Amino acid sequence: MKKRIKLIWIVALGTLIMLNTSCRKTNPTDEPMRDISIEDLVIPADFDFATTTSFELNITDIEENVKYDIYSLSEKGIDDIIYGENDTTVVVDDLNQKVASGFVKNDTYTSLITVPSYHKYLYVVRNKNGVFYGKNIEITGNNLDYSFTGNGMKSAQTNNDIIYTVAGNTTAINTIDLDNGEVVTIGNLPWGSIANAIDIVNQRMYTAHNKTPFEYGYYDLNTNTFVNLGNMPWNFPRMDYNRADGMLYISKNSKLYKLDPSNAQFLQTYNIVGFGDSGWGDLAFTNNGALYFATKDGIYEGVFSGTTVNVTKISDASMPAKLTSLAAGSNGKLYTTHNANKKIIEFDPSNGQWQYIQISQNKKFNDFGILRAVSPITDTDGDGVPDNQDDYPTDPERAFNNYFPAENTWATLAFEDLWPYKGDYDFNDLVVGYNINQVTNADNNVVDIRSKWDVRHNGAGFNNGLAFEIGVDASAVASVTGYNHTSQHIPMNANGTEAGQTKANFVVFDETIPNIGETIEHYVLLSVPTSQVTVGTPPYNPYIIVNGNTSVEVHLPDYLPTELADQSLIGTGDDTSDPSTLRYYKTDTNLPWAINIVYDFVWMKEKAEITTGYLKFSDWAESGGTQYQDWYKDLPGYRDDNFLDIQ
Repeated sequence: MKKRIKLIWIVALGTLIMLNTSCRKTNPTDEPMRDISIEDLVIPADFDFATTTSFELNITDIEENVKYDIYSLSEKGIDDIIYGENDTTVVVDDLNQKVASGFVKNDTYTSLITVPSYHKYLYVVRNKNGVFYGKNIEITGNNLDYSFTGNGMKSAQTNNDIIYTVAGNTTAINTIDLDNGEVVTIGNLPWGSIANAIDIVNQRMYTAHNKTPFEYGYYDLNTNTFVNLGNMPWNFPRMDYNRADGMLYISKNSKLYKLDPSNAQFLQTYNIVGFGDSGWGDLAFTNNGALYFATKDGIYEGVFSGTTVNVTKISDASMPAKLTSLAAGSNGKLYTTHNANKKIIEFDPSNGQWQYIQISQNKKFNDFGILRAVSPITDTDGDGVPDNQDDYPTDPERAFNNYFPAENTWATLAFEDLWPYKGDYDFNDLVVGYNINQVTNADNNVVDIRSKWDVRHNGAGFNNGLAFEIGVDASAVASVTGYNHTSQHIPMNANGTEAGQTKANFVVFDETIPNIGETIEHYVLLSVPTSQVTVGTPPYNPYIIVNGNTSVEVHLPDYLPTELADQSLIGTGDDTSDPSTLRYYKTDTNLPWAINIVYDFVWMKEKAEITTGYLKFSDWAESGGTQYQDWYKDLPGYRDDNFLDIQ
């Protein structure tokens, strides 16, 4: 039987303390069910039904050409630990994701950030030529300011690859010079360990004790001293430092975790899919961020896809079994060892060939870290962003991806289409998943918008279209590609924007029915790079065009209709829009015709009100969005699957 224990990690000046506390919320299953129609809810008039919070982040830095990566976090630390008979899992929120990247220019970096409403922290990671610094910032208000005034620059030079080894049966730290095979003992840890990782820039070897209380810290390679940073929640066999993002990655069985190495703060949890045998082993990152695993049955290559790592075995049956260590050399080769012979194996991931290499002493090795030869910083495209920090290293016009809600993660739009009259509030007349990437340049201006629209469900009698509006004029768009218009009845400008609109409007598809089950990849190229503040935040102003009539639009609550909308319909029927107060698309009981859910939403069965399937929706709406901000998730007591159209 599995047991959940809540742990909150408090980080203060590099010291990590684990505290055992009670559950995150009162068990929702202990609360009485509410049998109430959605139209009887008492909802604040100013509630906009947003599942996200948006704000402007302003970073001031004393140095130029510094990259910042911004992560969204529900809490400062981990949510839970699940102790099982065969595995132990650290749980962090599945929407803990990187949401923005940018470069400091003229001492500042500014970005519009949108995160789930229940997320209360940003984790800001500063990267100056491979020196990383992370900081938690509490989300407060519409503007968030952060200033960096420190200077932690260090330099490291080595002309050849040096492997650092640890083993559970000894405290010794050994090095293996891959140029000549010489094995040297350079120092000792306070205890035995089966996992380590090398930060070449800060000259640290991170490691953890393999026995309770699983102390964690680093061995300083310059001073030969050990700094204890706290405790890990459990023992694990795999660890490596990723120079591409400055993060520590640890793994056990079929789980991978991303941590800040300076304080062991857990940021993300990944599921590993594809292992034949997930036991033992090690993991290794190359300089450019490619990921490899060693396990009991061989070597695997890993590819990130959202919160999943898909692995493919790249070693064959001739490879010795029960591999215990792995390191990636600057030559592109992998170095591993196995439990029986205590020898070093050089493996070429490009062709699967392997060979033993000669070393001066055969010892037991449980884990490898590697201090790779330093290569000069390169900027192939000359945009001022080093290749290893540039998402587009050969494109001078582009530098950073900024995904919403996150890379390979879906959010959902759900519509009722009978406006200005009430519908049945199942919000399934049109259900569309979306993922949007605002690509920015080295000056943090938007170059293009790359979006995916997953057309999931049509519960309407109408054949509706989907469109969105951004904050620039139609003339500021160079081109639009990827839209799917099957009826050809909506006039378009030559650049791919909707005709008759001053602002840039994009009709992703003009009819739902021909596009059900399709994923439309839509691409907008701006004429000139434009600030994020001007362009707006995803999903911008999305709306449906009802049954092909471009004058009838259904928008999210309190979003403005476009220039083509029939203004005479505003405030008629059951709609109580009041343009003088910027109130739009709400009924007299403040219900909307559309909702934007920052999640891969499961829609309702036909004619089932959303409150019947999502049991915390009512509490969320009546509280004005302060309670159960994660109402759409599959948590205990949150859903009644009998009313959900689960595929």
